[in-house]
Amino acid sequence: MVTTKMMRYLLIAIKAIAVVIATIILIRALDARSLPDLHVWHEVQFDNEFNANRDQNVSTLAAYLVQESAVFDELYEKVYANAASDSATLISRFKADSVFSSKNHERDWNRTTELVPAEPRGVVLMLHGLTDSPYSMRSTAELFYEQGYHVLVPRLPGHGTAPAGILSARWEDWQAVVQIGARHLRSNDNADLPFVIVGYSNGGALAIDYVLDAQEDDTQPRPDRVILMSPAIGITPFAFFASWNRALSWLPFFQKFAWESVQPEYDPYKYNSFPKAAGNETYELAQHVQKRLKRMAANGDLADMPPVITFVPLVDATVRTAATADHLFSSLNRPQDELVIYDVNRLVEMAQFYRPELLGLLPRLQNDVSREYQLTLVSNRSQESRQVVADSGHGAQAIEEAIDSEWPHGTYSLSHVSIPIPADDPWYGDGRSQPPTHISLGDLNQRGEKHLLVVPPAQIMRLRYNPFHGYQAQRITELLTELR
Repeated sequence: MVTTKMMRYLLIAIKAIAVVIATIILIRALDARSLPDLHVWHEVQFDNEFNANRDQNVSTLAAYLVQESAVFDELYEKVYANAASDSATLISRFKADSVFSSKNHERDWNRTTELVPAEPRGVVLMLHGLTDSPYSMRSTAELFYEQGYHVLVPRLPGHGTAPAGILSARWEDWQAVVQIGARHLRSNDNADLPFVIVGYSNGGALAIDYVLDAQEDDTQPRPDRVILMSPAIGITPFAFFASWNRALSWLPFFQKFAWESVQPEYDPYKYNSFPKAAGNETYELAQHVQKRLKRMAANGDLADMPPVITFVPLVDATVRTAATADHLFSSLNRPQDELVIYDVNRLVEMAQFYRPELLGLLPRLQNDVSREYQLTLVSNRSQESRQVVADSGHGAQAIEEAIDSEWPHGTYSLSHVSIPIPADDPWYGDGRSQPPTHISLGDLNQRGEKHLLVVPPAQIMRLRYNPFHGYQAQRITELLTELR
């Protein structure tokens, strides 16, 4: 029985917690004022960006593309025009004549991209990551197209334009565009062709969410295979608190509180500045997917889900690799599914620098006797070799496959952003395939004095390409051969 005295103590405790929370928010908001100045690309509002609640009449890809075109017209009028005199445009994607502007590239991969062969033998829907653009799917899209697939990589709302665009984007908007894309690919003459869905990072969570929709709703086109790369099945719980910025960021004095980071926007296909709202949306999406997986697994509704193959780095600073294993693969736990893990570089001279608490997932999965799904580890042949092999299977039944790849000198691990990108990518690769005058953002291995560069050192250090992408492409090609 709750007494009056207990209620009084409870109210005091609630008030104390509220004061602590309010104090933390205020301190963080004041601290955010030290971020670099905001520019037009951090403040612009796009009136024509797709909104699932408002634009329910936009139900076809053609209608979505018309609206997308209007958004890019706004980008050129509101951002490019106003950025011309901004000193921050020295290395900016928003400078009209800059090499960093996607407008000046052969194909603008910031926009929805569709590749249609003369006689499609399959269809594939590809979903890019958070603050990304369809460009992150470029290499994989071209691989599918070469295999005769009709490829669609929709630009998810808020992406590909300016960082401010994602401030108002919601995961339900992205979800609606995924459904538009799936219906488009399955329309007309494509109804009986193999259907593959590919998702990277935030797009991986959207892909699983769509597959679960198709499991429960027969009117949704059902994929035949699922390919994931570093899916955002789980991210740090601290992302939940990202929504707290809305308590104060509407005030001009605290406008910067809406941003986790404010950086120069030199990357033509990915935002460098990160709004807190984006992290909160991915967190909400991941929670939504986790709950659905748990519920459907308990009800036995995942048994006939299409086979899943997933490529992840062992250590990922953006999403939780353990969540992919614990929520997705443990819920499925079928022999037809495969989790491919890219290990850290196990060279003996490198291993002594690693934080051991970040490497505990691997032995836990390898020693799990209840595991029925396939686990493949891409790692060093030995502690004395930079050559890598792929080990698949359980214990004595493990099969070792040689891979024609090795760890690049000075590289200690893959990163979240590297998984879908090949080494010969013109923007994020190792730079060896480019002319000397071309800037490769994946090869900014410059050395000099600290505090000089406008680019954070941690951003330069992060690996932007996957040195084992050839193996990944081979596995995908084999999968497509099986679908013939």
